[in-house]
Amino acid sequence: MEKRKNTTEVLPLFDQSIVNVADVATICGDSAPVGHETVDLGKYFGKSFKGLEMEIPVFSAGNQYFGKPIENYVFEEKSLREYLSFMDDSCGDALYLYGPSGCGKTSAINQIAAILKHPVISITLNGRFELADLIGHQSVINGEVVFVHGPLARAMKYGYVLILNEIDLADAGELAGLNDVLEGRSLVVIQNNGEVIPPHPDFRLIVTANTAGTGSTRGSYHGTQHLNAAFLDRFRFIPCDYMAAKDEIDLIKKSSPKLSEKTIKGMVRIANEIRISHTKPEANHVYMSVPMSTRSLLRWARLTSSYSFSESPLKTALSHAFTGRLSSEEADYVQRLADDVFGPEVDHA
Repeated sequence: MEKRKNTTEVLPLFDQSIVNVADVATICGDSAPVGHETVDLGKYFGKSFKGLEMEIPVFSAGNQYFGKPIENYVFEEKSLREYLSFMDDSCGDALYLYGPSGCGKTSAINQIAAILKHPVISITLNGRFELADLIGHQSVINGEVVFVHGPLARAMKYGYVLILNEIDLADAGELAGLNDVLEGRSLVVIQNNGEVIPPHPDFRLIVTANTAGTGSTRGSYHGTQHLNAAFLDRFRFIPCDYMAAKDEIDLIKKSSPKLSEKTIKGMVRIANEIRISHTKPEANHVYMSVPMSTRSLLRWARLTSSYSFSESPLKTALSHAFTGRLSSEEADYVQRLADDVFGPEVDHA
């Protein structure tokens, strides 16, 4: 891993012989860090991190890839420590986050970067992904044919965080083209006359997936691929899961403060019962093909708060937030859970 060094150099996205600097600033707005500073993580992440220091890059205030911090965002402390360790020093690794849908893999990284003001480019891959999409393409600017760098080239050149979501949906052969970059080597842009882009010390590559690269075992995540073992060997792996019940309760309290604590606890209880039915199915028990993600749980809470026009806000919101996409058998099972927790006749919102 190259040691960080302060720099005040602002690098143009294109070679200046191709397009002038003014055009670059208008079109791209990219720049490398103007320096670095050491910060006390307790200032940003609470008393558990008080006294822990981290050196962070300082980018110009107008960088277009700054995220917006979400007020009162709830982090899981153990995972937060692991993510911060990677952001501080990747040790030459890329980071592979895997776990069930909607458990906060991408949002946690986005929030960390937003709080630390580290620019992030986030891309979602699919079965039609091609490596060239990340590297760049020819384009016409001011009447001239020029090469426009893609997300990977820009992140490497300027020290951004690059998040590749749904990595296990992409073709393994295309992903193999990232092996040199994952080894910490320079990116050679053949399409731009062999341009060489060494990795900036602040560049971080993070991928997210629902599987660890071995495909879906129960068919819940259709289209996921078995990824190449040599590709996977270049990552640091962190498994992710849904929050502990107490953390989800705190999260809903902050996002939907109008709901009673009894209602919130009931919602979280139902969500966890559904997850157990998905991950640990038992004989003579309904198997849930879809777990209730934290994303769906928050949607249920928000809709319940806003559906005052409904005779049964909680149950109508449950249908719109989650059960509407389930089979009739699964939807009936979830409704029975809700009846057991809240009662069949009374809404407790």
